[in-house]
Amino acid sequence: MVRTRPMYRHATVRLKAQELRRIDWARALLGLGGALVAARVVHLQVFQHDALLEAGLRRRLRRRPLLAKRGAILDRNGKPLAQSQVCCHIAIDPMRVREPERMARILAKHLGGDPTALRTQILQAQQSERRYLRVATSAPIERYHSLQAEFEAAFRELKRSERPVLMREYTPTRAYPQGSLAPQVIGLTQLRESREEGNLLVAVSGVEKSYDTVLAGRNGVEEGEIAPGGLLIPETIRHRELPTDGASVRLTLDTAIQAVAEDALEQLWRKHRPKGALILVLDPHTGDILALANRPTFDLATREGLNRPRNDTPAERNRAMEPLRNRAVEFLYEPGSTVKPLVVASLLAEGAVSPTSRYYCSGAIRVGRKSIRCVAHGRGRGHGRLTLEDTLCHSCNVAMAQMGLRVGLEGVYRALQRFHLFEPMEAGFTGEQVGRTIPPELVRWGRELRATNLAFGQGLMVSPLALAAAYGALANEGRWIAPRIVLEPALTHRESELIVPPEYARLVIRGLVQAVEEGTGKHARLKGYWVAGKTGTAQKAMEGGRGYAQGKYIASFVGIVPADAPRAVILVLADEPRNGYYGGEVAAPAFRQVAQFLMWYWRLPPSRREATRSQPAIFNPRTRAG
Repeated sequence: MVRTRPMYRHATVRLKAQELRRIDWARALLGLGGALVAARVVHLQVFQHDALLEAGLRRRLRRRPLLAKRGAILDRNGKPLAQSQVCCHIAIDPMRVREPERMARILAKHLGGDPTALRTQILQAQQSERRYLRVATSAPIERYHSLQAEFEAAFRELKRSERPVLMREYTPTRAYPQGSLAPQVIGLTQLRESREEGNLLVAVSGVEKSYDTVLAGRNGVEEGEIAPGGLLIPETIRHRELPTDGASVRLTLDTAIQAVAEDALEQLWRKHRPKGALILVLDPHTGDILALANRPTFDLATREGLNRPRNDTPAERNRAMEPLRNRAVEFLYEPGSTVKPLVVASLLAEGAVSPTSRYYCSGAIRVGRKSIRCVAHGRGRGHGRLTLEDTLCHSCNVAMAQMGLRVGLEGVYRALQRFHLFEPMEAGFTGEQVGRTIPPELVRWGRELRATNLAFGQGLMVSPLALAAAYGALANEGRWIAPRIVLEPALTHRESELIVPPEYARLVIRGLVQAVEEGTGKHARLKGYWVAGKTGTAQKAMEGGRGYAQGKYIASFVGIVPADAPRAVILVLADEPRNGYYGGEVAAPAFRQVAQFLMWYWRLPPSRREATRSQPAIFNPRTRAG
């Protein structure tokens, strides 16, 4: 009997074969998948290693600027005129704001402004799907902290992931502890925002600009991994470069004198409404500028007084720049009679005239086809016989014209050059304009007339600072010292120069004392003290040198106080004043106001009895101070 195999055995064999094939396929697929994974890993780790590493670092690492502190600007006594403080921009994430009206009320409470306008800004930002909305610029850090505390209290019921996000961005700003004193001298800065370099203050004008390399400093940087809250993890900081703060700059200004000069100039400004005005106080023995006030002016903190040009014409641009203009160095004008003492002193030094020289004024003198008239007596009898002191006292154009004719054009030009009127002062200001006139070698016709005009202050342009420094030489016994606005860091100061012998400087000052006592400067007289000074009432030259503007004058007064022991030169200037235009009535009262304060401020005892009319003992060593 033949035994047969059961049928299920064949089926089992077939099943095993199928399973083996499936296993082989699975193995093949797994092998292929492993190979692909391995290939991908090799591709990522080898070929894309650098790119992926950089992408990962970008997600984890942050580069944060460290703000440097801009140096302070100090007065001569160390009082801060401008100093830096760190504030912040405050911003929110509009997409995290669920109640715009409530949010607007909280922001308005701490930041000011209209809640309705803030609500509108938030809604508009949400419509644009913006994640950043700045709600305050350059706000104090304390305001941010108070707003943050308000947020935490107001939205405490919400989950942390649902609460509004408040952000801050540190930014440097300038503070002015003494108020808006000498804004044209100090100058402006402007914020420049940069994620890479950090927010910086960029100098725009004034000492801020001329000493920017000293004041600016340099921002630092640190780089590390960022935590979920946005702060750098200290242990992960890979690189840190500390900021370098800027150094301080100490000016020659005295805040007390500056404040009085600003007040006196404001009174002149309101009474006579000139186009521009200036008061400058100079120490003749050191060249230090103790005060420098300008009008029009502006507020350093709020920028009130600065306006954008209404159009792009040159006239409109100049109008908009007027408040920024430092007239001491950026304004050139014909000095008129205030240049006469300088011409007399120079001609004495050259020997062209002598202390005993005499001149005769008949009221007018003819030069070529032109008749030069004396201002005070042009239509009547003249001054008669005049000494040099009398010439300065009565501001006689005829006598000055005779001196100009005697020495010629070259002689008068050399006399003006002697006082450095046509040279840059290099006092530490930007934008300085240099005085000028036509050199004698370029004048072909009318040389005699031009010599006479230069002798009494026409046909030349000077800066107020150069003229004040020239009077400083007279007050300093004939020794000229370059003016300066900065004490530290010290400028490369020019050497002092004896340009006029002391005895001739004293003679000229005696004439200037006489001009205040008996001449056009009576409004500058100071009770208890001798004042030497000269008024100037000059027609305003038209642009391009083509004649003079009808009815437009520059009123000025330059004085030395006290005359017997000089401590200060004070220059007051008003450009196109109204309600009077003579230097004696417009500028001299402001001079007297500043001079009176200086005598009190420096505690100088009176040296003059009101009953006496005799001349002071000029440069008496017993009374000389400073």
